[in-house]
Amino acid sequence: MVTRQKIIRISFLISSISVIYGYLLYNKEHTEFDKLEPVAEFSSVEFNKFVTALNQEELGDLNDKVYSINGNVESVFEMGIILDGGIVCTTIDSTSLGLEVGEIALIKGRFVSYDELFGEVRLDHVVSL
Repeated sequence: MVTRQKIIRISFLISSISVIYGYLLYNKEHTEFDKLEPVAEFSSVEFNKFVTALNQEELGDLNDKVYSINGNVESVFEMGIILDGGIVCTTIDSTSLGLEVGEIALIKGRFVSYDELFGEVRLDHVVSL
């Protein structure tokens, strides 16, 4: 009987801690990347060359930083655009940036990853400047 009460108390304690942690995590303030200033400016081709030259450890240092990129729009898709040099840009809420193929775009967005297979740099939270 005593063992059963200990198990119930420990379970209640763990459950309470989990609920409190979940609540705090859910209500944590989120970073608004579209309001941050870019740490650097590149042309789309330069940025792709810069990222391609880095190793995996150095690529990790680029994550969650905002960059300003300018370049020609190669393709427009429902969630964003692709700039020349292989820069895939997705918007915050999958809305159009109002750009057409062939236009010069000046955007800023958060670096997400580099896809070695396709040679693409991925940015999200992209806004047009």
